[in-house]
This record gives sequence, structure tokens and C-alpha cells, in this order.
Amino acid sequence: MTNLDLCYMPASEALRRFKAKQLSPVELMQAVIDRAEATKETINCFTFTHFDEAMKLARKAEAKYARGARTGALEGLPIGIKDESYIKGKPTSHGSLLTRDAVCGHTSTMNERIIKAGGIVHARTATPEFSCAGYTWSRRWGVTRNPWNPDFTPGGSSGG
Repeated sequence: MTNLDLCYMPASEALRRFKAKQLSPVELMQAVIDRAEATKETINCFTFTHFDEAMKLARKAEAKYARGARTGALEGLPIGIKDESYIKGKPTSHGSLLTRDAVCGHTSTMNERIIKAGGIVHARTATPEFSCAGYTWSRRWGVTRNPWNPDFTPGGSSGG
């Protein structure tokens, strides 16, 4: 299985393979990070990345699966979170120069549930300024391109 295959594997299949010890959360996270790095100039889908922290959390998830410990519903899955929602202590820009690198004081309920379920936030996804456009472009981050055809937009307000 190639790294690209891993990146496009359905979450349900990744979780099944984690439990069967046929795939490691570390392997999947590394494939996702490698793909993000390889496409960042062309696609420009992430604003902030948390790759080092994500790998540490993937190793913890891997250890849980290895010892047969109880795991969360999303345990070990790489998750990109829109750069408009809040995670305490992490930057969010809303795609705007006005809120450039603002640090969140709390975690939104949705993100709290994802994290509590074992999802690993490895990056923040690009958004147009304040999520108010049908395409993803902002003066803060530039244009985000469609990964299937870079001549097109992935849309908005969640283009990353």
C-alpha cells in the first residue's frame, strides 16, 4: 500500500486496521504529513500545522492499540480542523489579516469532542476571510487549489 493509498483510506477502514494491528496510527500520520509537505506549494490547503505534536499523539495511540487498551471512536486518526474553529492555546486566523495568529482561549465543543474521541489535529485547513466566500482565497493565506485539478477551486467556505 502506498502513502497515497493511506491518505485516501476511509476513516472506518483505518480504524479497523488499527484495531487489527495491520496499520499503525504513526504510519498513517506520517503518510498524511508527507502528502501535506509534498503538495503544500501547489494546493495550499493548510494554514497552521502541528506535525510534531501530532506524531507524539500518534505514537501514544499506537501504544494503546498495541497493548489492547480502550480507545476512543477516532483514536489515532489525523484530522484537519478549519481555521475558524477554536482549540485552546492554538492559533486561528479566520483567514484574515485582522485576526492574524490570534491564540484561542478555549476549545469549541465540536473540537473538544473530536480530541476527546482520540482524533489527532495535525493541521488547520484554509478558509476564505471569515468563511465568507464560495472559493478559498484570502490576503492572509493566498489561494487554495483543488487537489484533483489545481486549475479549479475546491470551493468555500472550507476549501482547505
